[in-house]
Amino acid sequence: MPERSLSNRYEIIPARSGVPTLRIGDLQMHSAYDPFREAEQAARNALKDVPEEAPVLIFGLGLGYLAVAVRKIHSGRLVVVEPDDQLVPIVRERRPDALDGLLVIPGLTPAETLEKARHLLGADPNETLHIVRHPPSVHLHQVWFGELERLLTASRRSVPARLNILVVTPLYGGSLPIARYCAAAFERLGHNVITSDNELFDPLRRRHEALVRDKSRRKHLTGLMTSLVADEMLTLAYERAVDLVWFVAQSPVTPAALAELKRLGIPTAFWFVEDWQLFTYWQEWAPLFSYFFTIQRGRLQEALATRGVRRSNYLPLAADPTIHRPLELSEDDRAIFGSDLSHVGAGYRNRRMLFSRFTGLDFKLWGNDWDGAGAVTPFLQRGGERLTTSDTVKVFNATRVNVNLHSSAFHDGVNPEGDFLNPRTFEIAACGGAQLIDQRQLLPDHFQPGRELVLFGNGDEMVSEVKALLNDPDRRKAIAEAGRQRVLAEHTYELRMAAALEFIFSYEDGPASHRHPDSVASFLKVAGDDDELRALLEPHRDAGAVTLEDVAGRILSQCAHRLSRAETTFLLMNEFRHWARDKDLA
Repeated sequence: MPERSLSNRYEIIPARSGVPTLRIGDLQMHSAYDPFREAEQAARNALKDVPEEAPVLIFGLGLGYLAVAVRKIHSGRLVVVEPDDQLVPIVRERRPDALDGLLVIPGLTPAETLEKARHLLGADPNETLHIVRHPPSVHLHQVWFGELERLLTASRRSVPARLNILVVTPLYGGSLPIARYCAAAFERLGHNVITSDNELFDPLRRRHEALVRDKSRRKHLTGLMTSLVADEMLTLAYERAVDLVWFVAQSPVTPAALAELKRLGIPTAFWFVEDWQLFTYWQEWAPLFSYFFTIQRGRLQEALATRGVRRSNYLPLAADPTIHRPLELSEDDRAIFGSDLSHVGAGYRNRRMLFSRFTGLDFKLWGNDWDGAGAVTPFLQRGGERLTTSDTVKVFNATRVNVNLHSSAFHDGVNPEGDFLNPRTFEIAACGGAQLIDQRQLLPDHFQPGRELVLFGNGDEMVSEVKALLNDPDRRKAIAEAGRQRVLAEHTYELRMAAALEFIFSYEDGPASHRHPDSVASFLKVAGDDDELRALLEPHRDAGAVTLEDVAGRILSQCAHRLSRAETTFLLMNEFRHWARDKDLA
């Protein structure tokens, strides 16, 4: 008989030897006779070919019997990974000594688990992590452990040194600078970036909004414009033989264009830098992309899985230290942008409510969509126009206390369920600004509250923390510097884009450009044993040329030397191909 039912799913049952065992549903997690003996035998078998001091991952916690047995006989680094976060408190209650000295990672996604495990083990990306499996746990969570094992295998692959990446920007809005930060980060990582910069279409969008009254007709015109932009993107992707097309929220594209990229074998990635509960278009669009990155996790990942999205990963926002940095401001700039207290952002409901408590303080409010702002209207700067990135950086630098209240259209104050971190969280810190921020579930994963930024949970705490910070310049300076150092170490766009590429190329079988019919790689395969042709093409591929157009360009750029017969023939054939295309003959 069960000793005690913990829930309909978990049961603690005494073994014949008198120690507790665990049943989850219909699955017995340990021996019903002697769990210690079972675990010791399993540990010896699993470790017989594992070198001493080698890092070990234990797949599954159960009641900790296997982990304890491994710890007794293996002197290397050890981490237990377990998808069910409810098991840790059960073990802590029923077998408290079992967790002593154990590092357990519960309740994360497989990708997050692997990243954290490598950090805890001090293992570099190419170091082999040895696996010890707790069979009942692996059976219970087959998909989760299967994905983790796939990631372990894939992590030994490396991202190609130089990729052709097409970045598709939105027409306008907060995602536009983020797309540009991504493009710059890819370039700094050494990749060749082609940017489909769609801001030039924004005047046409605004023209439609101003002139066309009928909403259905406006929608029709927007659809035509989106189709045009998507067709241009497709042409760029094919002609430049790209290895990846990178989109962010609001980047224009059509389902047909995504289907064509898939047919061409060109992977697509979408960074959904918005709140999944407020902006629900992800439900239709997420399954259309090869990879889907989010700034939220937990329930969103579960919701994506129900939509058939398997290649999704958590990717928080970041800062670009070449832009978001400390500045030496002029006296004029300090007069314009400086204040004791400021906020940059749109006029959401909760901000209108809470910021009314700043009357009487030296407060400046920057941003758009503040029509009818009520009590905070006198603090609104520049009539409520959207700030440029450069002016936003000046505000962060010139303000003594930067208040960062995450937006909510449904709350009068702090959203008690708020999880994602907005761009300002990272940008203020990167600028060396002292930041006062509302409590967020994911914040402690990225910053140390109280040391790198200051938290508030309601209006009273917000006001009291503002006053305390204004009266303590030394504390403001320490917080600002600690926050900046954290961003530089862990939260830059280069680090985010590198993480995204590592995730993508844990699935991809080499660069897509190598499969392009006009690629140097493809022609080298065709060349076979033709030594002269191979001698012509190989140096250009090694120098980063992807398509035959690249080869022609490199030959012409180096034409100070006498052209070889093969080079001359190649350039003539390339000119003939251009002529044929112009005449619609090819």
